Amino acid sequence: MMLLKGWKKVKIKDIKSVDIQNGFSPLCVDYETKRKSLSLGSLTGFSLDVCQQKNISEDAVMPIHSLLKRNDILVSRSNTKDKVGRAAVVLDDLKEIYYPDLMMRFQVNEKIADSQFVALCLQSPSGRGYFESHAAGTSTSMVKINKGVLENFSMLLPPIEEQKKIAAMLSVWDSAIEKMEKLIEAKENAKQFFFYKLVTENSCLWEIKKLSDFLTPGNKTPVLNTSLYRKMIVKLHKKGLEFNTQTREMADTRPFYIRNEGELIIGKQNYFNGSIAMVDKEHDQCICSNAIMSFSIKDIHPLYLYEYISDEEYLKKHSMLANGTGQKELSEKDFLNFEIRVPKRKQQDEIACVLNNCGLEIFLLHAQLENYKKQKQGLMQKLLTGQWRVK
Repeated sequence: MMLLKGWKKVKIKDIKSVDIQNGFSPLCVDYETKRKSLSLGSLTGFSLDVCQQKNISEDAVMPIHSLLKRNDILVSRSNTKDKVGRAAVVLDDLKEIYYPDLMMRFQVNEKIADSQFVALCLQSPSGRGYFESHAAGTSTSMVKINKGVLENFSMLLPPIEEQKKIAAMLSVWDSAIEKMEKLIEAKENAKQFFFYKLVTENSCLWEIKKLSDFLTPGNKTPVLNTSLYRKMIVKLHKKGLEFNTQTREMADTRPFYIRNEGELIIGKQNYFNGSIAMVDKEHDQCICSNAIMSFSIKDIHPLYLYEYISDEEYLKKHSMLANGTGQKELSEKDFLNFEIRVPKRKQQDEIACVLNNCGLEIFLLHAQLENYKKQKQGLMQKLLTGQWRVK
């Protein structure tokens, strides 16, 4: 590949000015303190959310190297495979904020490299592919990269002024993404408020019934050839469904059952995390393993039922009912014995209509957010490789 005039191919180890170091994770406390430690979720994939932090005891002894400074570049060294290697730069002067052991930190030589530009290279599609391919670990939930992997990450480096212009242009997209995420969060909070307003304040006079009055266990005839079907899993609380990426050999150790549009499905083992969803049209006739319960719904508005039992407070209330000495599991019998308050059908319809309108707006905002992210990725590909130049 012929390099553009003034561009060169470098590795992180060629441009760093402060060596790569792991952070430090102290015991955190559940009360407010002046000293904070970033949580792993603060690396969002495109920026640093310093609001995602934990409180550190004032008595904890903290190594000075784990105190964050302006222009530090943070990289997640341990996370799920799709999140390991996430990077962001510290843009502001921070006071008494530290970074945890599951992150690495370094700085670049500002005479030849712009910290925001370098962070963008780490965040780019090629950067994501590099870290995912170099992540190691036996756990299916957490993998790791080390200092050597980060040091050997290579990128194309244009002249310093062009780096800064590229970073400034892409920061506009970051700002749009951040604003959209905050708007979605506000809308989700508003939906939660409407739920409590419509249900909690009025439910004292409603009839109390068990879920068994409205739910019938789904089909339990295992499919004989799972390769003919698309597999799906339930994502976390109110996040919907996704297709299973497990290998066929791993997935087929359990029996799988066909699930139909309109069914309610609940993860047995991760019920504490609110693993509940409604099967939509896209996932009709997909298959789920026996680790996921399924029910058909009758004599109640499905959306009212879904919103009621997937509410965070409701989940907390019933979390003690899961059994087991290892990984706790919720039984179908215990789940069907859960109680809910049920208004007349007309009120159910009215509540469901309000929540459905809120949900539709949130869905459309999520779609717009994904468009912003895809557009930014496409722009990054052009700018970071020199296909498009900025003047």
